[in-house]
Amino acid sequence: MNRRQPVLWILIVGLVAILALTTLPHFIKARAILNDAVAILTAPNAYAEPAPRPAETRPAFDAASWYAARNEAAETHGVLIETLDGQRTYAALNTDVTFNPASLIKLATSLVALKKLGANYRFQTRVFLEGEIDSKGTLQGVLHVSGNDPTFGDAGAALIGKQLEERGIKRLNEVSVSPEFYFNFSNSPEESAGRLAKALKLGNPKTTLDGEPKGQQILVVNSNPLSDMLLYMNARSSNFMADKISALFGGSQGIERFLVDELKLPAGQVTIATPSGREHNRMTPRDLLTVIRALVEEAKRQGLEPTDIMPVAADDAGTLRRRFAGTELEGAVIGKTGTLTAEVDGGMASLAGLVYTHDAGPVVFVILDQGNRIAENRELEDQLLTEVIRTYSVPQPIAGPTPRRLLPSTNVVISDK
Repeated sequence: MNRRQPVLWILIVGLVAILALTTLPHFIKARAILNDAVAILTAPNAYAEPAPRPAETRPAFDAASWYAARNEAAETHGVLIETLDGQRTYAALNTDVTFNPASLIKLATSLVALKKLGANYRFQTRVFLEGEIDSKGTLQGVLHVSGNDPTFGDAGAALIGKQLEERGIKRLNEVSVSPEFYFNFSNSPEESAGRLAKALKLGNPKTTLDGEPKGQQILVVNSNPLSDMLLYMNARSSNFMADKISALFGGSQGIERFLVDELKLPAGQVTIATPSGREHNRMTPRDLLTVIRALVEEAKRQGLEPTDIMPVAADDAGTLRRRFAGTELEGAVIGKTGTLTAEVDGGMASLAGLVYTHDAGPVVFVILDQGNRIAENRELEDQLLTEVIRTYSVPQPIAGPTPRRLLPSTNVVISDK
């Protein structure tokens, strides 16, 4: 064994220890520097780009300037255009100022009708036979027809006539109707009785009015469902139908109470003089947009699409038939028009409804234009809505160019009770 080997190992271990003690402070400092560097690199950068700010709540489109550029006084126009969810406002002008909406009131009438009656509600017209049928097929007695269906007409008369012929009746001596009976939109029960007698094509019977039908009930004619009736009312802007339907829930007073009590619109901003929109009605653009949103929601709750109760512009027959034709919005707009002559509030043209878009979903809008230049104001409405939608969204047509048949006769049915 070499006596020098242990001494050599002692020297090596000592040198290693001295080296370790010498470099340890540098190692610790280096690690601290490394940790600081990592901390700096991973810490948020105070000079980095700030996080995006929330979207502006004010409208992106300056409607006041748009009207001013066309020499229009801003105070005579009311505009509110928003996404259906209310997250984005595209254009706004005089949103809390009251205007006369004209026939846009029918949208409120539609909402209350759906809530109070239901989409499947049907008016019933009851038919009674009093007397005997002789050997020649003449009813020696009276045909009584009782009902208040505002849409009763040729389709209902054809169903009654067919049932009478199946019972062997070839001729009638007398036709009696109830005082609230209407035929082909006539407001006169006497005239309606005469039209019914002629449409039955069973001789030339005399006509009378009788509030209490007598005899045996033989059938009931059930009208188109309420959803069909509302589509017709809004497409044709039928004042007659608005008045008759709303009579079932209190007329104009019932509508105003609903808007204030149930929809929570400010009482001072809502005046419903007529369910059709004639005369001096008052609502703000914001309140009208609330009505449209509630109407869409109620339609959905009852299994309907908005197109089931409002016409498609440029597609369906009625007051919107030629609106937006040939533009990007053709087939993408549904809604309601309103028109008042100069005798009421100096004239009024209005338009409200929804525009379907690819990127923003449904966009709800209300445009109110006061003044007796009805045709010019309608053009302004179409131009404004088209420009706003073109600027911020992409329209999505939802219907073809073939108009739907309003109040289809196939939806009028008969029953025993």
